[in-house]
Amino acid sequence: MQTPDPRPAIVVICGPTGVGKTGAAITAAKRFNGEIIGSDSVQIYRRLDIGSAKPTRAERDAVPHHLVDMLEPDAAFDARRFAEMAGAVIRRLSAAGKVPFVVGGTGLYIKALLHGLFEPPAACRATRRRLQQEAAAGGSAALHQRLAACDPAAARRIHPNDSVRIVRALEIFEATGRPISDFHARHRFAESPFRTIKIGLRLERSQLYERINRRVEAMLAEGLLAEVAGLLQMGFDPGLKPLQSLGYRHMIAHLNGTLSLAETLRTLKRDTRRYAKRQMTWFAADPTIIWTTPTELPQLYPQIAAFLAQAAERGGAIDKPRADI
Repeated sequence: MQTPDPRPAIVVICGPTGVGKTGAAITAAKRFNGEIIGSDSVQIYRRLDIGSAKPTRAERDAVPHHLVDMLEPDAAFDARRFAEMAGAVIRRLSAAGKVPFVVGGTGLYIKALLHGLFEPPAACRATRRRLQQEAAAGGSAALHQRLAACDPAAARRIHPNDSVRIVRALEIFEATGRPISDFHARHRFAESPFRTIKIGLRLERSQLYERINRRVEAMLAEGLLAEVAGLLQMGFDPGLKPLQSLGYRHMIAHLNGTLSLAETLRTLKRDTRRYAKRQMTWFAADPTIIWTTPTELPQLYPQIAAFLAQAAERGGAIDKPRADI
């Protein structure tokens, strides 16, 4: 007999920008009586529609979306608040017999939701100041060698030129006598408040980059420049965090006369491709993700159904999934 597990069961669909997460997730959510929780650091904001590739009204009518169009652009929002808000929605949907689908490409938000955020030991300002002075005087490479001696695992992850992270790791070691990698490991293996099946969507790099290029061109054609100009006319500070995101900062640079429209288009395509590459690097480091392409996602429906059926049997879901999948 299986041990009861009342934790809500969720389906995570993640991947790089432009890969086709929205359409694939909507089809899957409809199949499994689900609703979508957006895991996107820009779609949470109202008025930022075109540049964030926000789900259309028709897509949101097809499947209810949560954490989309929630805040004004000048509202504070971060991974911690996302985890709190998304967790509340998950529990509400699960109690109502719906399957929560967490969908998006902001990896830090997904990590915060599933595992919480790492809470480092309290800072020692005197130690930090001394280490910062040592780094300024002798360079970060020497401190990196010291870190390699006391915390080889952290030294392998931290670049020798990253003085901020080197100083923080040494500060924690001096304050606690334990390496920061130990704290990270303990945090990583803490039990998640949810039972999760994680599915990553990917495409061949050339195909993904071509989709990104076309989407950037479509955003311009749909009125991205006018959207950004309207935000500035409403008085929103161009330095706001969401207005410094992809697309928005590029359009602001053009409106300020810094870039021509042709150069704006070129750099936006380039920067979006680079962002997609960083997203893939982030998600590729997670061995629990099951990878597929958007068009082949239906082939994983039996696996999703089995996961949800097991959750229902152990008390993590109210309604069992459809048996014909």
